[in-house]
Amino acid sequence: MSITESQLREQYGNASDEELLFLARQGSSQYTDTAWALLREEMTRRGLPPTPEAQRSESSEEPRADAPVALPLARWGEVPDSGIPERCEKSSDEDLPALAESETSPLTRHVASARFTGRGGEYFRIWVVNLLVTLLTLGLYSAWAKVRKAKYFRQNTWLDGHVFGYHGNPVAILRGRLLALVLLAAYTWAFQFSNRAGLLTVTTLCAVGPWLFIRAQRFALANTSFRGLRFGFRARAGEAYGTVLPVLALWLLPEVTETLTSGKGWFSIPALVLGLAFPWMHHRLKAFQRRNAVYGGRQFTFTSATGHFYAVYIKGFGLVLVAGVVAGVVIAWFSAWMRESPTVRSWFLETLIYGTIAGLLVYVVAGPYYAARLQQIVWSRTRLGDIRFRTEIQALPLFRLVLKNVALTVLTCGLYWPWAAVALARYRVECVRVESDVPLSALAASLETHPGSAAGEGAADAFGIDIGL
Repeated sequence: MSITESQLREQYGNASDEELLFLARQGSSQYTDTAWALLREEMTRRGLPPTPEAQRSESSEEPRADAPVALPLARWGEVPDSGIPERCEKSSDEDLPALAESETSPLTRHVASARFTGRGGEYFRIWVVNLLVTLLTLGLYSAWAKVRKAKYFRQNTWLDGHVFGYHGNPVAILRGRLLALVLLAAYTWAFQFSNRAGLLTVTTLCAVGPWLFIRAQRFALANTSFRGLRFGFRARAGEAYGTVLPVLALWLLPEVTETLTSGKGWFSIPALVLGLAFPWMHHRLKAFQRRNAVYGGRQFTFTSATGHFYAVYIKGFGLVLVAGVVAGVVIAWFSAWMRESPTVRSWFLETLIYGTIAGLLVYVVAGPYYAARLQQIVWSRTRLGDIRFRTEIQALPLFRLVLKNVALTVLTCGLYWPWAAVALARYRVECVRVESDVPLSALAASLETHPGSAAGEGAADAFGIDIGL
């Protein structure tokens, strides 16, 4: 990338006579035609000798102590990076701003850090109202609760001086949740009636699952905005079925096999296949999500990283084993205490307690590692044109945060949850970095809303199904 003519003029204008003579002695082969012509023009304006003979006579003089002594390779492909930068240390305070401005390189990366300004006390008030009204309405208010929560977290997320927005329709979310509830109930109870009913339900899920996945992504992105522009999702139905259907089939295979074989040992084979394929499934869905997301008419890209996903899952499996051992010790101790305790004994209660202990330990021990490493991989391979993303999230700080959140939430019987959610959101958001060769404001000014975005937003309001991946 070449610097402009005005930048060259400014740089030569800020240079001393000795520095210009030093640059001229390098010869025209070190410069482009424009850079060489501007250098000679500046020397002529100052009355300096531009001829090679004069340059050689200047070079025979005793060099000054503060003169440049070396010339690196040509800078930006035009002008060598001479002693001009060295002059900054010896310039007066008045000269420093001009010199700093003249040395701004087009290759300098502009990095914008995200900020989160939410507070636990603020979110606690929203959370309490959401919880109480949802319980009083037997869950119907959960759609409105989601919108209030999403708006709070989006509107407290800042990037480059601007906040995100959320525009979801609670009625659309309610319709989506009712549909999901019907499908879940059908899948849960269909095999209880007959294998035929169960297979029919599974076939229906495979038929509508990819379509629902598209609608969920479209709803989530089309109802999220930044700088007045909404995101979008451009996946076609054929691509969705080719991507999502194999993942859904593998996910349903173990339970269907166990039901049809009456648990005669065939379950282990599909379960093993599912376990081995899970990193591939996760990566497949992530890549599909990222590659079809758009913002302001520009489409995101994602570089494949299947091998990295497998490496993370394999390493994380060791942490799951550690968490399992710890959970086993804790459960054994708790079981012995329960047998000696005069409290009411209940098989269901014990199972619930043991399952909760095991789940919390796996979440605390292995969850931060999986979350941190997978986020690093996904963000580092995501692009939006000239914009690059990365996250500085680390497993150990995230582990400490999760451990604190879980401990305080358990000790307060759940009342600490809003503070935990805000703390986790703050850490994850403020680890994100957005990099570009030009300021984000300049890039955003070049973006235009895609002509079909309005129709996409209208279609997205049909079903607000939540798929957390």
